[in-house]
Amino acid sequence: MKECQLCKNCYSDDVATCPKDGMPTMHTITGEPVLEGKYHLECRLGQGGMGVVYKARHAFLKTQLAIKIILPDLVGNDPQLVTRFRQEALAAAAIRHQNVVGVTDYGVIQGSIPFLVMEYVDGESLHDLLAREKVLSPERATELMSAICAGVGAAHHQGIVHRDLKPLNIMICSDKPNLSQAVKILDFGLAKIKSGELLGSFIQAQTTGLMGSPYYMAPEQWADDEPDSRSDIYSLGVMLFQMLAGDVPFKGSSIPAIMKKHISDPPPTFAELGISLPIEVEQAVRHTLVKEKEQRTASVEHLIAELRAAIDPTPVGIHTTSGRSMPVSAVNIRTNPPKSTVYVDNVPVGQSRDDGWITLNGIQSGNHRVTVRHAGFEDWVGEVKCDGNPQQVLADLLSANSSVAIPRPSLNTPHNFSTTQDPGEMMKTSVQHWNTGPQDIAVKSMHPKKRFVSPLVLGVIGLFALFALGGVGIGGAYMAGFIGSRGGGTDVTPTPTATGTQGSTPIPIKADMIPIPGGTFTMGRSDGNENERPEHEETVKGFLMDKTEVSNAEYHQFVQGMGYKADVPHVNHWVNGKPIAGQEGTPVRFVNIDDINAFAKWRSQRDGVTYRLPTEQEWEYASRSGAKGFLYPWGEKFESKCAFIDQPSNETSAGGTKSCPNIWGVYDLIGNVYEWTSTDAWLYPGSSGQIQAPPEPHKMVRGGSAYSKSSGPNASTSTFRVATAASKRSVELGFRLVRPE
Repeated sequence: MKECQLCKNCYSDDVATCPKDGMPTMHTITGEPVLEGKYHLECRLGQGGMGVVYKARHAFLKTQLAIKIILPDLVGNDPQLVTRFRQEALAAAAIRHQNVVGVTDYGVIQGSIPFLVMEYVDGESLHDLLAREKVLSPERATELMSAICAGVGAAHHQGIVHRDLKPLNIMICSDKPNLSQAVKILDFGLAKIKSGELLGSFIQAQTTGLMGSPYYMAPEQWADDEPDSRSDIYSLGVMLFQMLAGDVPFKGSSIPAIMKKHISDPPPTFAELGISLPIEVEQAVRHTLVKEKEQRTASVEHLIAELRAAIDPTPVGIHTTSGRSMPVSAVNIRTNPPKSTVYVDNVPVGQSRDDGWITLNGIQSGNHRVTVRHAGFEDWVGEVKCDGNPQQVLADLLSANSSVAIPRPSLNTPHNFSTTQDPGEMMKTSVQHWNTGPQDIAVKSMHPKKRFVSPLVLGVIGLFALFALGGVGIGGAYMAGFIGSRGGGTDVTPTPTATGTQGSTPIPIKADMIPIPGGTFTMGRSDGNENERPEHEETVKGFLMDKTEVSNAEYHQFVQGMGYKADVPHVNHWVNGKPIAGQEGTPVRFVNIDDINAFAKWRSQRDGVTYRLPTEQEWEYASRSGAKGFLYPWGEKFESKCAFIDQPSNETSAGGTKSCPNIWGVYDLIGNVYEWTSTDAWLYPGSSGQIQAPPEPHKMVRGGSAYSKSSGPNASTSTFRVATAASKRSVELGFRLVRPE
């Protein structure tokens, strides 16, 4: 193949002069400008450190494409190049996101020159934009970085690290209406196929004078350590610094000089460069550039959350998807007797003081169920309607035994409550303070709910402001109630010897696993809640999944065998360190991620295989019966006989196994307990939502619990998603494990 030296058009080897401009052609690649008989190379678009990019057209579909040919002399004489290229090309093709350039095919020329087929992007690179505009405003930089991070985050959630993020690898389409759609990231994973010679990968950057990889590499990459997602975050931080300051933080006359600065020098302050920016913005940038990756910004979601908070530090109110603020209310509750536990929508929010009062600030608009509970008394249940104005609730509990007179607490207005409080002030916060001490709980949901968690309402008030579970340190004790034996269906109740009696040796309860063949399926749904959109394709490898949730009986064997000390023997759940008689076969609850990891390690050592939590993708794949895409494991319509759900909060007989498995024989994916997954809270590729940084890691949980609803906007289906703090233990949280095929 030959190319014109002026216009870069591609011709066959017998064309000596460009018919367009009369310039002589030069030989570049052996063979004709047609790859695999279908990709016609039209012209060279550019050349980078990894290869040469050509504009191409599909011979049959007539679609326009970009093809990157990876020239061996640019990546070193590596006999394993083609093999590694194939692996990385497959990984890159699996990333489907509006902000990532799609990879559609790959191939090899003459057995040694690999090429990649990608979507064609008409626009300019971020390098070109910064060369033209020099410095961007914090607002525009944040808009750009949000789109970049959305694409990078989609890859990170699939375990793919870019390794070579830089402005040259960020394209901005000219035919998109806004930056959130216009940004496209190139070359995911391709840096991994470079040869081991570190400096060799920078030859092209040096010879062309372009802003190459050295300016954006994390310290651990210079030390030849294996990069992870935090290495990408460092590169993003360098780009963010460049957007705001007009230049990269570390420059030098040679690669070793640049390396030294990345490893040992602190980045210059904006003030030293004559740039005036809020200190909060600079702190967010510098957090991404910390030398020790363990102390660096934890994720791209955290990066954007910190940046947005720095640019607009004023607390915001709760907003609907249309942008209208929803007023919040202060609710004063006086309980009789004092020291009673108060629940709002089944969430424990704290205990009333000695004077009987408890004040809840920031309660969202709508009707809420208030329950007051005290030992020896019947529960008091009432409704309160919040509309932005202060509300007051008087809860007089009746003795469970007799009409015993109870001294009434003072009815005076509590000291921290003003009847003249400006409701407008309440609209300025998205955080709900339970005034029973120093604890805080985030506002949970746009919709009144009666569960410990709420669905994500993304792009509204931020992902992590929504998940407020009752628990020590964030607002009170665990939710009352426990799951016992259920009526109907098929109970899973082990024989007495399964857990053992005093003086006997328990019979190990072996894992009952169901093979799930791998495949591709549609995850999410377009007509679901915001956090369930958009629907998109995911591919999972084959695995085996627990037939039912892990039971009290097996978890008890783990606790006994390991001497494990945890909070699972809850007063309403286990008695004297054992499951309540008759409930050995029901799902264990009050377990958090640490508990589950310890259990999985114990079971793995016991059985000689590796158990783990399912990813969110694996869980939904199983629950939707794979490519069949059912809304429920058993089909498209909800059937009450198929799931234990819709139970009142005080129901004590809620659990067991129903008779409607998925197509492979896995039971109870809907109802019983929410099931933990190993997946961090995240947005689907192409989502218009935003994520705020949580105070601690959050994981996705799936499937709903016995107390979830089967109908309404938050009905528990196979696509329904919830996130909660990884440290949380609750009556509604259980788990099942998977293992590789």
